[in-house]
Amino acid sequence: MHQQLCRVSRGGLLYYTCTRLAGVRHAFTTKRGGVSTGDCESLNLGFNRGDKRENVIQNYHILADALGMPYGRLTMTNQVHRDEVSVVTEGCVGMGLHRPMAWESDAIITALPDVPLAGFYADCVVTLLYDPRSHTAGVCHAGWRGTVRNILGKTVDAMARELGANRDSLVAVIGPSIRQCCFETDADVPEAMEAAMGAAVRPFIEPHGEKYHIDLQGVNAQCLRGAGVRPENIIDSGLCTYCHSDEFWSHRVTNGRRGVQAAVICL
Repeated sequence: MHQQLCRVSRGGLLYYTCTRLAGVRHAFTTKRGGVSTGDCESLNLGFNRGDKRENVIQNYHILADALGMPYGRLTMTNQVHRDEVSVVTEGCVGMGLHRPMAWESDAIITALPDVPLAGFYADCVVTLLYDPRSHTAGVCHAGWRGTVRNILGKTVDAMARELGANRDSLVAVIGPSIRQCCFETDADVPEAMEAAMGAAVRPFIEPHGEKYHIDLQGVNAQCLRGAGVRPENIIDSGLCTYCHSDEFWSHRVTNGRRGVQAAVICL
């Protein structure tokens, strides 16, 4: 785990924060601290996992109360594994939780205060972004398909273009996700990555017999640097959801029988 990551326990609720985001409320949740049962025990934050809706709603209340975030303004990404980035304006607040989703965006950004942004993970790379100069924030979900499309770099570009974020001061925290030690794929994944991103991704692809192990965090950090984020402002949590499946749901460990964690940030 990165030295700037903090493991926080409040009652039964367990989550992680980063000291570099000390100016904003934020968290990377674990599966601990909620009311869900069965495969989704206990802090499941996904409505499409077979959990009771009332359990998921209660879990959001628990999280919002613990972090001092307004539950009624919580706004969500839509996990479709593409590269669309949406700006959360006042007319969009609450989408995904309190009103129907009007976008197909794996990344959302905002300059609005008191609007918690939530992206979701159970192996995929979710990154929290914050620029203290412009006081803007974002959350970006990237599986390998989103990574190939450089969604994280495009999120930084959108924050700079749409919200006036400063690339020199922007901080990006890559959350818990499946790491190279455990992310084994067939040849189609590295081939797609190299076709889209060129030879620059080769250092992040490690052959293992007929399989390959991919360093998604390394590729996404490279995307951040390519978008102008300073290397010292990129923090990789170092936490593998597969290795630490006692705390995190891993899609691969559970064969899809699982709940969902969230990365949340609120100006």
